[in-house]
Amino acid sequence: MKTVKTLLAALLAVMLLSACALAEADDFPFELVTYQDSVVTFTHVPEKVIAANACTGDELMAMGLQDVIIGKAYTNSLINPEYQEAYDQIPVVADTYMSLETILSWEPDFVFGRSSHFSEKNGTQHDTLSSYGIMSLSDVESYKLGADVEDVYEDFRNLGRIFQKQDRAEEIIQDMQTRISAVEEAVAGQDIAKVFVFDMLTEEGPYTCGNNFTSQLIKHAGGENIFSDLDTTWATVSWEDVIDRNPDVIIINDYGSTSLEEKISQLKDDPALSTITAIQNDNIISVHLVEVFASSQTAGTIEKMAHACHPDCFED
Repeated sequence: MKTVKTLLAALLAVMLLSACALAEADDFPFELVTYQDSVVTFTHVPEKVIAANACTGDELMAMGLQDVIIGKAYTNSLINPEYQEAYDQIPVVADTYMSLETILSWEPDFVFGRSSHFSEKNGTQHDTLSSYGIMSLSDVESYKLGADVEDVYEDFRNLGRIFQKQDRAEEIIQDMQTRISAVEEAVAGQDIAKVFVFDMLTEEGPYTCGNNFTSQLIKHAGGENIFSDLDTTWATVSWEDVIDRNPDVIIINDYGSTSLEEKISQLKDDPALSTITAIQNDNIISVHLVEVFASSQTAGTIEKMAHACHPDCFED
């Protein structure tokens, strides 16, 4: 009798494994529409992945996919500290944008990056990669005007489907939703804080964000980007406009060849900017690029911004 029960248990286990395998197989192939309305067909769970940008590498790492990432590109920002050490061990494919030749030489079956990485200039459009049998995807936030946190959730749901890790994707999303809701509840009813995002200084003036993802993060934090009325995602503005709009908070994007200390000096050492409330109150914070792009850090970025916009709403 014991032998029969053992055999039945083993048979049941085999049937369950077979059902899971069939369920996974039945989900392929499927199509996703991505940057420039390209339609990419996903035929299998990817096994050799290139993270084309730090933020998309962050998302892949959060999904627990470090073992299938064979290379990374455009590592111009730190990622979530929880994954940084492991991410550092992944080979660098290219310092900035990859060429088609570079991608082909690494023989990936999936490339995940920001939309700027899939360009005609480099011959790396999604349709081109598909013609070589390489699946690819742009993260939604990188090409959608006025992108919001829901677009980050879409990234993770896409990755969950592609890698058959839907449970992990929903776990990440639910954690973000809980934390963001807590911030919104904490700052409800407060005066809207005016925020200026200082990306870098050009010869024409400060480069800042307009109607983009960062602006939406600021809104969730109880603030408003002083240049959210621009009809573009990024633009160069004048210091005169910054002074006139008089931000309460300044957020510095900490990346590139100009150090954070230098960017702070560009703000504080210019006498013409001394009347700005944020500078008078020294209410200046910094973020890494991945923090203000779609990533696993989206909720944490909103929390950081909210503490700068409404410090009295949060306990130390």
